[in-house]
Amino acid sequence: MRVMFVAMPLLGHLFPMMPLATLLQRRGHQVLLATGGAAADAVGEHIPVTEVAPPIHYLRSAVRGLGTHPLLAVRSAHGMAEPRGGARVFAVTNRPMLAPLLAAAREFRPQLIVHEPFAAAAAIVAAQLGVPTILHNIALDDGTVLRRELLRLLTDTDVPAPAQTLSIAPPSIVEVSGRALRYTPYAPPGVTTPPFLREPATRPRILVTRSTMLGDGPDAMLRAIIRAAPEIDAEIVIVRPNRTIARTGDLPGNVRTTGWIALHEALPHCTAMVDHAGAGSVFAALRAGVPQLATPAAGDRAWNATAVQRRGAGLSVAARAITADHLTTLISDPGLAATARSVADEIAAMPSVAEIADDVATFVAAC
Repeated sequence: MRVMFVAMPLLGHLFPMMPLATLLQRRGHQVLLATGGAAADAVGEHIPVTEVAPPIHYLRSAVRGLGTHPLLAVRSAHGMAEPRGGARVFAVTNRPMLAPLLAAAREFRPQLIVHEPFAAAAAIVAAQLGVPTILHNIALDDGTVLRRELLRLLTDTDVPAPAQTLSIAPPSIVEVSGRALRYTPYAPPGVTTPPFLREPATRPRILVTRSTMLGDGPDAMLRAIIRAAPEIDAEIVIVRPNRTIARTGDLPGNVRTTGWIALHEALPHCTAMVDHAGAGSVFAALRAGVPQLATPAAGDRAWNATAVQRRGAGLSVAARAITADHLTTLISDPGLAATARSVADEIAAMPSVAEIADDVATFVAAC
């Protein structure tokens, strides 16, 4: 069986699909990832990759996609997963993907194309080749709607619906149409988690993780946490700090930093997590049953943070507004901890990647 996986050139878009891709590869199927940029670099040594997507400069894409649509720009900036706004931003990257993706698919001759919602170019290529698709949701928003809006911008031709849609969203957080699929964490081989993060802490531990799209510029979330840290009876570990914080020798005594880690190895030994409300971090904390403080922002980040808070599995607090009281509540509120564990149990009960892989093989064999 030959299966092509297509994702935007972003880690957070590729990684949710990697458990299915790597499992199919381990079972002896031919798998090809079509992506680009940081996503291709992260996995290229371990699974076949073809680069079909230019690097994403998110601000530039947002200006190009939303510059003449101020109302959509405002809605997207509010971070509530506005599908029309998101489609206009990501259409900027999908258009130049079409030709190289079609060429790669013609060479690879996939029997199935699995793609995430933001990579709707894959659906157009699949239609041209007569290949079925599976839509693999990667977040808490409904990818079916985003795919539809993207296709409306990319083509005037009718594109067949996916043969199946997969949803990793826990239903108690948000209902997303599609076959349920248990969220499974992924970290590229070679990522090492320091021993101290793989062992129980002697006091409450808060893990802090920031967006992979952020460079080394100012980070309001980190500044607020460091400002509050001396008032918190907890160990605070910042993952991938910006250069300013990494180089400072004047951090509070209860704050330490680390580089890339596998979140799923560290979170079982943490009391709570503070994150930027990106889907990957949100799902990591939900799976681990750890309360989280998520900071709402543009794209889908306010949607994610609101969904977590509405469920009672964490707090939604603007990055620069984080205080010692917020962090103390995060590590001491028994209701937050109990609800987070309940969501983790819900995720554990969802169909596994192995079950979905069996279905995929059966489907392709029947085509």
